[in-house]
Amino acid sequence: MKTSLANSVMAFGLVAIGVALGTAGIYIGETDDAPGATLLGILLMIGTIALGLRTALRKTRR
Repeated sequence: MKTSLANSVMAFGLVAIGVALGTAGIYIGETDDAPGATLLGILLMIGTIALGLRTALRKTRR
C-alpha cells in the first residue's frame, strides 16, 4: 500500500526527470537547428508533468 507521501515523492521524481530530459531535448534542438528535437523536448516535458500530477493526485487503495 502506498501512502500519499510516496505518491508525492514519485511524482516529484517523474517531473524532475521529465523536465531535465525535455530541457536537454530543447537545448539540442536549438543548438543543432533541429526543430523536431525541440518539439519532442516540449512534448516530453508536458507529458511527464501530466503523469507526475496524475501520480500525485492518485488515491491510495485501502
